[in-house]
This record gives sequence, C-alpha cells and structure tokens, in this order.
Amino acid sequence: MGKVLAAVSKHGLRAGLGYAAARWAQVRLSVPYDVARDYAWILNQDNPAALPAPKTGPLKINWLIPGLVGGSGGQLNIFRTIHYLEQWGHENRVYAIARNTPAGAAAQRLLRDFYFPIKAPIEIFDGKVADSDALVATEWTTAYVARALSNTAGKFYFVQDLEDRFYADGSLAEFARETYRWHYHGLTLGYWIAEVLQDEFDMPCSPFGFSFDRGIYSSDRQESARRQNRVLFYARPASERRGFELGILALSLVAKQRPDVEFVLVGFRPRSMRIPFHGVFPGVLPPSELAKLYRSCEVALVLSHTNLSMLPLELMACGCAVVSNRGRNVEWLLTDEIAQLANATPESLAEAILRILNNEELRSRKVAAGLAFAQRTDWVSETRLVEKGIFQGLKTADGSTARPLDGAVVA
Repeated sequence: MGKVLAAVSKHGLRAGLGYAAARWAQVRLSVPYDVARDYAWILNQDNPAALPAPKTGPLKINWLIPGLVGGSGGQLNIFRTIHYLEQWGHENRVYAIARNTPAGAAAQRLLRDFYFPIKAPIEIFDGKVADSDALVATEWTTAYVARALSNTAGKFYFVQDLEDRFYADGSLAEFARETYRWHYHGLTLGYWIAEVLQDEFDMPCSPFGFSFDRGIYSSDRQESARRQNRVLFYARPASERRGFELGILALSLVAKQRPDVEFVLVGFRPRSMRIPFHGVFPGVLPPSELAKLYRSCEVALVLSHTNLSMLPLELMACGCAVVSNRGRNVEWLLTDEIAQLANATPESLAEAILRILNNEELRSRKVAAGLAFAQRTDWVSETRLVEKGIFQGLKTADGSTARPLDGAVVA
C-alpha cells in the first residue's frame, strides 16, 4: 500500500494507479517484467525501401495499423483516406499488428458499422507484407514495424498527433520520438504537426487539413432546438492532452457566476465522479446523436494540448460557438474570428465561456463565422492532398517525382 500511495503522490491518481496495477500483477500474479522480450521490436533492423518507384499511378499502398477497433477517431481518418484512394483507383492492403484483431468478414462488418466500406483486405501481420509502392505507418509502434520492411518503393508516416507527447519524459517518449528521425515522408493531419516535424526532426511532410461529415453534422435545428444556457465540455479524463482537470475547474467558476447553466460532459462513459456543479453525462454517443447534442448547446469548451480534435469543426457545423485554449497547436486552425480563444487557465477559460453566454450578439457572430469557415472545408480536397503527398514522396530512378494517375495534376 505504501508503494501505491507513493506512486499516486508522485505521478498523480491515474498514472500512479497504472503503475501500481503493473506492480500488483508482477508481485501477486508472478508476472515477470521481461523488457528484452516485451520490447524486442524496438531493436528492429533498419532496412531502407528497396523497390523502384513507379513513374505514375495507380499505386499499391500498404497500411500498418496497431489493431482494429470500433469508435476510434484516428482510425476513422485512416479508413476515410483509404476509402477515397480506392475510389481514385489505388490498391490498398491493411495489416494489423495486434494478433486479436478481427479479420475477414468480421473486419468488414466492423468497418461498415463504424467507418467506411473498403475493398482492402484486413490481414494480421505475420512478419511479411506484399510488395508495394508505398508503405504507410499510422502510429509510432507501427513505424518500428515499417523500419524492418524493405519491399516497398517508399515509406510514409500518417501522423495525426505528436505521440511522444502522450508520455512523461522517459523510455516510451524517446521510443516514439525516435521514429520522427527516420525520414519517412510525413502525411500530417494539420500544419502544426508538419511544422514541428520539419523544424525539429528535418522530416519531409505533406500536411492536410480537417473537415467534417456533411451527412451528419449540420446547423439544422428542427430535430433539437437550442437550449439557452447549455454548455458542452469535451471531457476525456483518460487523455491528458484534453485537459480534463483544467476544464472542470473552468466550468466550476462559470457555475458560480451562472448557476442557471446546464453542463453536458461528453466523451467518456459515466462513472463515479464528484463534479462541483450539476452535470449531464450522456456517455459515448454515435455521431448522429452527437450532432443533435451539439445543436442543442450554445457554447462548447474543447481543450487541446497536442493536436486539435475533430470536434471544433463538427461543433461549428452544428451552429455551436467554440471556446478553446491558445497555442500553436490550436491556432494553426482556430482563430479569434471563428472561436473564442483564451489562455490555458481556469480563470481565462471561464471568462471566455461567460463572454459568449452573456453576449448574444457576440455568440451569434462567432457561430456565423465558424459555420462559414467549416463550410469552406471538405474531405475530398484534403484527401487529395494525402494522395499528392504520396506521389511527392516517391522518387523515381532518375530523381524525379512520381506522377498522379495519367499524369494529371492532383487538385
């Protein structure tokens, strides 16, 4: 018990108990901590891409994913990209590293239920992959797998966040950070990530931006009328980068000045938790239900301490004003014109929320600007940038860049 308390005191409740759980398993269940076995893949040999690049498309593209699960925003982006690339004539294959990943018909059902129907087979990685023009790692652990494979013309890295920042400084952070030094061609979700990887790691990058699903997120309020004084918070207590504690403290200050406000905490399954204000916990909802919820709120607090989530654009598309924290990781997309930005302190964020709640003219202006901004984006154009980035990353034998299908310029 002493070690548990010490761990909680040093690392915080969640991190401390995680450490304690691992120690408990080792001691009580006699599970040995075998670093050399558990992390042998870190020592994968570096085998550069060895196949010649095609002079034009269509391309054969292999994707490496950690596993296949339902309801992942990151995997939604991956399979959306594959969906469009298939429509444009490219052949894709998906390899899952986790042995317990569903495959075959079960995998296709999961893709239809949660993501996009695709033609690409989902295979369990067994140490080998088919020859390809492009091999795409999608998470830092898969980058180590890609490192050992040479039967491709080019290696790419689909980077949706700076994953080394998910950990305290230590082994895992260093393992993740090292993958950015291997000069894979980055396909980065957003321009902030590309800027960091280029400046700090000299990693070549092709960034693409955000959009939203127009079939789900809209400002049509016929199904769910907006409720006055309703504030949504994107609450992710298990994800440090989403600033859960900071958000709760900010909302507690809002509640003191505006006891009439109803707070909706979405993004995690309800559990025993003491909140210093009245909160509604709808749990984890499908996108269609989320859209109705967004349309019912006047303002939403969405915090990001690494890369942005998809929520700001989805909320704007639903006519909800957005409050977020300042920072390069946020302001590459959000501005003071389309959102209410504030310093990452409880007081500043609370003041920003109250300004929106107490000033209908300001709220209406932010909503209109945010909706117009969201409407100018679309996933087809952004995915075209991914396709263009893959071609740019493929160098033919004469040093030129591979060309898109039929030599056409990719829009």
